[in-house]
Amino acid sequence: MKNHYILLLAALALCFASCEDNTPFDTQSPDDAPLILIPYESTSGTITMTQSNPETLCADSVVVTPSAYTTVNWYLDGQLVFTGTKLDKCFPSGQYDLVIEAVTQAGKKTSRTGTFIANPYLTDPYSAAPAGGRHMVPNIPTAIEGVNLAAVTAFELTSDVEGMNVVQTITPTSATDTRLEFVLPEMADGAYYVFLKDEAGKRYGANVLNVHNSSVVLSGFEVFKPGEEWTISGVKLENVASVTIDETVITELTATATSVTFTAPAAEPGNHTVSMKNADGSDVLFATAEGLVAQATTFVSAETTIWSGSVTINWEVDPPVTAKVTKEAMANVPAGATISIYFDMAGDTYHQIQVTTDWWSMNLMEKKDVHEGDNPITFTYTAEGKAKVEEEGSMLVVGFGATITSVTYK
Repeated sequence: MKNHYILLLAALALCFASCEDNTPFDTQSPDDAPLILIPYESTSGTITMTQSNPETLCADSVVVTPSAYTTVNWYLDGQLVFTGTKLDKCFPSGQYDLVIEAVTQAGKKTSRTGTFIANPYLTDPYSAAPAGGRHMVPNIPTAIEGVNLAAVTAFELTSDVEGMNVVQTITPTSATDTRLEFVLPEMADGAYYVFLKDEAGKRYGANVLNVHNSSVVLSGFEVFKPGEEWTISGVKLENVASVTIDETVITELTATATSVTFTAPAAEPGNHTVSMKNADGSDVLFATAEGLVAQATTFVSAETTIWSGSVTINWEVDPPVTAKVTKEAMANVPAGATISIYFDMAGDTYHQIQVTTDWWSMNLMEKKDVHEGDNPITFTYTAEGKAKVEEEGSMLVVGFGATITSVTYK
């Protein structure tokens, strides 16, 4: 009996020891759906990562689950550039579309999308692509603008983000500190990465250049006013013979290499279709958010446009980047009119728009946080505000995190 009692005590001791075991156990499974825990998903659904200069690694990392069974792939402009949870690599200066993809051994995937910005040194030659992108054609004198460009003796066009596959090397015909002039040789259509080179052969990233061998409309087609002169801009437009708005075909027009001008037909407010044909019957393509298309959408507004373009406002730099509406453009806007600011979201930090005068002495519209569904934002143009604009010379749309596309009134 005594031996049985001793055995019982030993068993109880083992039981308690087992219950107090704090050794962790793995709950991950190769069949789990992947999750990206860090970076967090922002309210806008996109992220922004930054490389401070061409020689400093991006400090951002990714945390995923199930980590033991998941591979993380990094894509810039659709090209796979790195695999791993920490981006242990430097990239040429420029701005890129970013995709971080988590894929499990079972083939299940999830991703984060956003923007990757690789900043140059302040003294580096650099050229930022305009908001609508660079679009050029072979055998026509053209130029890119930037900073510190006088040091550039040549530049390369490559097919890849990292500049390994050089397609063409070009010598500028003129180089100043802010402008490179050159002629593109015969090249296939496509998007090419620009790498500026100095006399020592050092290379500097400078974003993308799009080459077109066919007629392409780039801007000015989105909105029109019936009965008024309408100019649509692009490349290789000198052979345009007709413009069609819905079923109305217009042949009385003036076509140059970079523009087509004609009188807009009668049309009701709302969406309409626009297309163009060259004299040989070929379609002119339109550069849209969906890519190059033969037929685009245009819009007739009951409002009067006083400014249009594409300016990504930024009041965090000196001088600030603003959308400026001159007093001449504002002259016909009466006091009491409703002014509308149309915009696209830009970046992933914060998004604010304010309207002020040329000397920033009077806010015509106080600072507003803006979101996707707020487009357009409006304010009432007061008599006091009109007097200030006439005195100071312009109205400024300022702020951060938004690309201003048009300003109208009614």
